[in-house]
Amino acid sequence: MSDLLDGFLDPLGRETFFGDVFGKTHRHFPGTPERTAEIMTLARLNELMSMTSVWTPETMKLYLDLQPVATADYCARVPAMQGGSALRPDPDKVQDWIAKGASVILNDIDALAPGVRALANDLQSATGGRSQANLYFSMHQHKAFGPHCDVHEVFAIHCAGEKTWNIYEARDEAPVNHPAFKPSDEERARRAGKVVAQVEMKPGDLLYIPRGLYHDALASENGAIHIAFGVTLPKPLDLLPIIWDAAIQDPWMRGDLPRAMDAAALKETLARMGETIAGALNSDGAREVAAKAIETWPYAFKGYDLEGLVAAEPETPATEEGGYRVSKQVKVTRHNGKPYLSDGKQQVEIPSDVAQQVSFIMTRERVTEAALQAEFPEMSEAAVAELFRNMKQMRVIA
Repeated sequence: MSDLLDGFLDPLGRETFFGDVFGKTHRHFPGTPERTAEIMTLARLNELMSMTSVWTPETMKLYLDLQPVATADYCARVPAMQGGSALRPDPDKVQDWIAKGASVILNDIDALAPGVRALANDLQSATGGRSQANLYFSMHQHKAFGPHCDVHEVFAIHCAGEKTWNIYEARDEAPVNHPAFKPSDEERARRAGKVVAQVEMKPGDLLYIPRGLYHDALASENGAIHIAFGVTLPKPLDLLPIIWDAAIQDPWMRGDLPRAMDAAALKETLARMGETIAGALNSDGAREVAAKAIETWPYAFKGYDLEGLVAAEPETPATEEGGYRVSKQVKVTRHNGKPYLSDGKQQVEIPSDVAQQVSFIMTRERVTEAALQAEFPEMSEAAVAELFRNMKQMRVIA
């Protein structure tokens, strides 16, 4: 885990934010440009958009004054590596539209920039949700979207220029990505109601907007950039596959319904289905599957560390005599009174029940399981093995 999120939540702090704000109300966190310098700048965005083979009409979209720009008007056919052609956004056409005031939306950029990836992973670790990062590049006084609400929690990070956000009085209750929760633009504007707050966003600022709260935004100057991290938490709806997997194992549930059913027979059938499903959901197996589904809900936005691999010393196989080599690149640091393992770029919080053991390991050049066991005799062999396994996976020891 990195400390990016903690920086954006200052001075409120993570614990207070998740206790008093998250899921309840919007909150503006003023910042400084330094906070977003490693996440996104106009120059970085220019480099990113210039990777023309990355973008498709689905990942790069254009809007001008609340209307989408037609794909044919900003894309062109280019030769494809596998033969034939592929439809790609054309830089000349895109820039022509930007000059007219069009906004550019880059979807799913979580893995395309190191700073974005780090903050996405931090948000996932803090919330237990899935993150999707979309970038918005806007021109002065041209709006891409009218009043709307999102089906996820929104963490909007402002990176360049300035933009005014309107927060409306209305909030939909637990909306999801389903046609029933996709009203027309006119209906959205009607539902939104009155503006109850305006937030002036500048580089380094964070604006949190809870799921379902209506909002929109308008650039105050050319070249306004913000990245909206949409965090989707797991829901009971997402556990419905458990019901299907359990039901398909039941011969009665796989059987055919009678050709003709009266009201009484249908009522009895539905009641039996309910009993079967309830029994399946109350089983130990269902609880294990549900727990695993929640645990693995977040994505893993991974990156490479080629510099670290090149600079690392050759690995020495672990032996009882030689033990494990302790990484010189990783240190124990403290943040908000809590210990972390940090390599200078990212950090992972150390669980309190093994903080002393980890500190002992990090003071040595090499360490063995036997040495740790001797220093902490209260630890079981299984606990020692698990700790070493976790630290090997994080490349703290090798």
